[in-house]
Amino acid sequence: MAKRASSVALMTLVALLSLLPSHALAARSRMRFHPVVSAAAPDITVTITLTEFSITPATITVPLGEPVTFVVTDAGGAQHNLEVELEDRGIEQRLFATNLMPGETRQATFTFTEPGEWEMYCPVGNHRTLGMQGTILVAAAATPTAVPTPSPTTAPAMPTTTAPPTVAPSPTTARPATPTPRAATTPTPPAQLAPATGQPHERTGIQSFALLAAVLLAGALTAGLTARRRRSGSQPPPR
Repeated sequence: MAKRASSVALMTLVALLSLLPSHALAARSRMRFHPVVSAAAPDITVTITLTEFSITPATITVPLGEPVTFVVTDAGGAQHNLEVELEDRGIEQRLFATNLMPGETRQATFTFTEPGEWEMYCPVGNHRTLGMQGTILVAAAATPTAVPTPSPTTAPAMPTTTAPPTVAPSPTTARPATPTPRAATTPTPPAQLAPATGQPHERTGIQSFALLAAVLLAGALTAGLTARRRRSGSQPPPR
């Protein structure tokens, strides 16, 4: 029985291993590859109308280094052509080998390799002098600038304030109150009167003496008058 069981297990393992490649091929067949299609640069087309004696539009703007297709129509009654020129670089190019006939429309492609202010004009006869000219502004394409992605700002961790440990007050032993010594009472000496100066006493003595003299003089005068009256009263009247 043991041999039979081992044989069955071995056959099962071989069957499983034989199925693995088929599953791998099936999974691979289900995989699809999508081709990468690069976006082509858009076609730049400029429409120009030639008449006697003007170019419409008189000013156009084209990118640098990109092919520009000019669709030129001769809407006048004479033959015309179109030429572009960058005089300071010595570049000039006539777009058509032969002149356009009245009412004819042609196309020509030209790539501007230098930035700046180009001139376009009709090179037939003196048409340029009569006013058949314009301006082509060739500007370099702006280079996209990568915008930096701001990095996430980590908020600063707030400092944790730890409460100071509370110290329980230790029991204190009450000390007996120290008696305050009484201040010694100092006897206050009696107020001393300043001795009077001699000048007031002298003035008082003079005043008393003058009053006494006046009283005595008044008494003497009174006595004199009284005696005089008496004498005059004791004399006999004249005959």
